[in-house]
Amino acid sequence: MKRLSFFTVFVMACFSMQAQLSLDECRLLARENYPLIKQYGLIEQSTEYSVANAAKAHLPQVSFAVQATWQSDVATFPKQMTDIYEQFGMEMRGLHKDQYKVALEVNQTVWDGGLARAQQDLSRAEGEVSVRSVEAELYALHERINQLYFGLLILEEQLQQNGLLQELLQSNHHTVESCVKNGAAVQGDLNVVKAEQLSVLQQRVQIESSAAAYRQMLSFMTGRKIDGSATFEKPAVTVGNLPVANPQGGMGAFTDEGNNRPELRLFEARTAQFEARKRAVKASVMPRFGIFAQGYYGNPGLNLFKDMTEDQWSWNYMAGLRLQWNFGSFYTKKGDMQKLSLAQRQVDSQRETFLFNNSLQQIGQRSAIEKMRKMMANDDEIIKLRTSIRRSSEAKYANGTVTVSDLLRDITTESQALLNKSIHELEWLKNIYELKNTVNFY
Repeated sequence: MKRLSFFTVFVMACFSMQAQLSLDECRLLARENYPLIKQYGLIEQSTEYSVANAAKAHLPQVSFAVQATWQSDVATFPKQMTDIYEQFGMEMRGLHKDQYKVALEVNQTVWDGGLARAQQDLSRAEGEVSVRSVEAELYALHERINQLYFGLLILEEQLQQNGLLQELLQSNHHTVESCVKNGAAVQGDLNVVKAEQLSVLQQRVQIESSAAAYRQMLSFMTGRKIDGSATFEKPAVTVGNLPVANPQGGMGAFTDEGNNRPELRLFEARTAQFEARKRAVKASVMPRFGIFAQGYYGNPGLNLFKDMTEDQWSWNYMAGLRLQWNFGSFYTKKGDMQKLSLAQRQVDSQRETFLFNNSLQQIGQRSAIEKMRKMMANDDEIIKLRTSIRRSSEAKYANGTVTVSDLLRDITTESQALLNKSIHELEWLKNIYELKNTVNFY
């Protein structure tokens, strides 16, 4: 965590010095800005406390007690014996029914059947489950950042193509204007060009408004102000050897090979948690062996005969060994183990379902990548042809053989072809990173 925080500070410092953002920087900033990140420290502290408390079970347990009782009866000597003692001048008054004790007792567990160790392991396993659960929730931020980031890249590309279209329309505006002055064209042709320019300006306003909204959402998620001066770096194209599910093999064919999603680590942590609980249940039915020592100041003491003749408080102590075995734990052991086994089967089913859905996502994303790759193969040729058609229309309009509407149609068609090429590339790249995100392959 300390390394991550230091790197985050470094990234933020770099961000303040440059207006260009990368996808990795946005992800890291969003992760650090998300309120859930604070739970890491809380979970770590809670786990440490739980483990420490479980470890203290082997420390000496000291108890202090003050007791005052009144009994309905006490131990006495038969009257015949008291009469004999009186003949020798000894008065056997007996014990008082009101008795008092101030005691201090120390118990030391020698062997508890592995219960303390099992509870420590269970605390660690529960802490690991909490950490993995937070990681899985934080990982969901990646998809949201991807959508915003690639959305902004596409909007920036649209703005760039919009600017180029405006320049081309302005160039043709001058051409048509010259034709009108020379009498080769009518004012209506110039009005058509002006209307198209205004329409393109309206499109730019819409694109800029969408981009501003995306920047605002990205600023909120990253905790950094991202204004219109910020630019976004196009991620590198590195497909790598990503795994793909085999749909022909049924559900069993969907494995976690090559899949690094944090949800899988969460399932593993839950399995380890159930195993730790099973060890704790087994340890709970084992006997406990320990030593103890007790000292008390009270009346009567351990020497009852002396206390029958002398009414006084005394110091007393005892020490020994103790074996305890609670057989009641056996009544619930079988049921507890069966419940844990059922819970484990539920986790296994959830894991299989996750891998199934995850593999289906991979299949769809790979199909989308291949589709965009095939579409990109023809983009350059389409642009080449559309540019040739547009230039031909410009020449024909100058010669008066086509209308201005035909010219504008060819101009916008060429602009759309240029935009399509950029969007196809970005969509292809976006699908690649969606696939990477699906299997956590970075």
